[in-house]
Amino acid sequence: MTADVPLTTVARAFEILEHIREEGGTSVSELTDALELPKSTVHDYVTTLTRLGYLTNDGGVYDLSLAFLTHGTYARTEVAYADRIEPALERLADKTGEIVWYIVEESGRGVYAGRGLGSDALQPYASIGTRSALHTIAGGKAILAALPDGRVDEIVAEHGLERYTERTITTRDELEDARGRIAERGYALNDGENIDGWRAVASPVVLEDGLYSAIAVAGPKNRLRGEYFESTLPELTVGTANEVRLQLRSLGLE
Repeated sequence: MTADVPLTTVARAFEILEHIREEGGTSVSELTDALELPKSTVHDYVTTLTRLGYLTNDGGVYDLSLAFLTHGTYARTEVAYADRIEPALERLADKTGEIVWYIVEESGRGVYAGRGLGSDALQPYASIGTRSALHTIAGGKAILAALPDGRVDEIVAEHGLERYTERTITTRDELEDARGRIAERGYALNDGENIDGWRAVASPVVLEDGLYSAIAVAGPKNRLRGEYFESTLPELTVGTANEVRLQLRSLGLE
């Protein structure tokens, strides 16, 4: 047996799990067609995953089990520390009325790990666990500004700078200009760079244990505009990021 066979097997198992999640439950036949695999192979995978407790089987429709809650809760609380800082997110959401995100860098992507919901909050593009390209969102750009140059080189080499809208950063020169501005003022702005008509403000939170994250406030352009977008929101967001940083430090997490 070659060394890459077990890795291929693991990768296939996660491909099946991800497809089941995306579809909200599916059958062996649907998995067979979607993944272009032999039916017997798919059956073996879902049977094994069901026996291990990671899938449920309701009349031939397989779905993710609640066993994943254990892993997800552990990652949010012990890796991202999201539970510690969510009260601060809620306070910022109450002040702004918008949605507030806690975004953590992992494997060169921005992972939405925590949130606060204001009275007027909208969330057209993300939920807890969503992964986004760092260069397209305010939280991601704040993180890129805080990361060492070498790590940014690795992320760009691996993921590139894909265009999402006409405003998206797509060259390394543009990215470096943005990183410089963000580092100087302490916050990042997103003006329709991921979704047209959507804006956000974010400030980085960096921990000594290597966790790079950001606090971001997002909302529609018609509400996030003028001095409120350019001055008031940045001040509030930077204040919350500083509060979170001090809170985590007091818990011995920095």
